[in-house]
Amino acid sequence: MHALTLPLPSGDTWTRADYEALPEDLPVRVSLVHGELVVRPRPRPIHQRIARRLATRIEDAAPDAWQVDTDVDVLLDDDEVEPVEIAPDIVVYSAAHDVYERPIPAESVVLVAEVVSPSTKRKDRRTQPALYAEAGSRHYWRVETDQTAPAFAVYTYELDDATGGYVATGVHHDRITLAVPFALDIELKAVRER
Repeated sequence: MHALTLPLPSGDTWTRADYEALPEDLPVRVSLVHGELVVRPRPRPIHQRIARRLATRIEDAAPDAWQVDTDVDVLLDDDEVEPVEIAPDIVVYSAAHDVYERPIPAESVVLVAEVVSPSTKRKDRRTQPALYAEAGSRHYWRVETDQTAPAFAVYTYELDDATGGYVATGVHHDRITLAVPFALDIELKAVRER
């Protein structure tokens, strides 16, 4: 096993420049949350499979104005002292954004989705939705992946302009049919099973 050596931040907290200077081939996933580097283990194969399959179905439904990617950096807050840059499992963002440029600015993002794993429950259910809402991402999906079929569900949320937080818009077990952010009709059995 190789030791992981990360460069130290340039000051007391990590800046966007420090974060952007990290190598792309790190053996762990990292995010930048309020100037702190958050290190997470690589996800399990089932997590990646569900994220990939769901992203593919969203991409198939997306109009040309939108792009769909997995695990790409989104800049939620460009604060100099406490920046926030996170890579959601699935991101739907404006096709006007140059795909060779990172990070994706939050104002270009219309939907983020997180696939919940045993090690990410608190983050995906509480911490990150608050960060996405604060950044103005209109739609948030949380995918619960319990191995028992009835427990598999996609929870959908929409930003409430009055409160600045998300409000629940549905719980989807077998099929997800929505009109926003664009027309979607996805059979979820094909996402969760082979």
